[in-house]
Amino acid sequence: MNSDEIYEDLCDKIEHLVYMPGQRISENELCQQYGATRHMVRGALTRLRQRKLVEVYPQRGTFVSLIDMDYIADIVFFRESMEQEALRRIIESGEVEEVCRRMRICIEQQKHCKKGEEYSEEFYELDNIFHKCLYDAIGRKKAAEFIAEPNIHFRRWRNFELRYSERVKALIAEHESLVDAIEARDIEGARKCLHNHLETVSQYAKTIKDSEKQYVVNGAG
Repeated sequence: MNSDEIYEDLCDKIEHLVYMPGQRISENELCQQYGATRHMVRGALTRLRQRKLVEVYPQRGTFVSLIDMDYIADIVFFRESMEQEALRRIIESGEVEEVCRRMRICIEQQKHCKKGEEYSEEFYELDNIFHKCLYDAIGRKKAAEFIAEPNIHFRRWRNFELRYSERVKALIAEHESLVDAIEARDIEGARKCLHNHLETVSQYAKTIKDSEKQYVVNGAG
């Protein structure tokens, strides 16, 4: 594998919690794992550091960055601002049938992508498609690209949050409530549904388990 491939693979493993927040990453082990030179591995780690996915401490080594709750809250704020505006335009236009039809298709597919007690990667992709329906409906199909770079941190947070099946079920229920409000052309109700659906950082900060405080910084109680 070359440095680019190593970088992409490490991004994926950090996002999907194969490497947990705060976990030490050994250069020597990565060299052996990927059959790569130290120079190639260091190049990948440098890019991860630039993206704030790892931290390098002199004399200690390289560690996966903790989940920064304040940073996630900023990403959520920007994302919600865009989706709230899309929501307003959709409901005020009165043309809600097609977007609701597409969103309900995503919901039904999410309900059927379980593998035993686990949800497949398909679930997360369907979540992206569900929200993209809002941008598509107002002709802003590329709007989500504005937060594509930092969004890996949000996805890692969402994966951290969705480790519990109860939260996954709640996520689907929130999707359904949002679509119900859009169909009813209830702007205030839809706005509230979307806010409660996206703004989970402060909720988690209040209930975070002592055993998990080691994985997060800022706003974690």
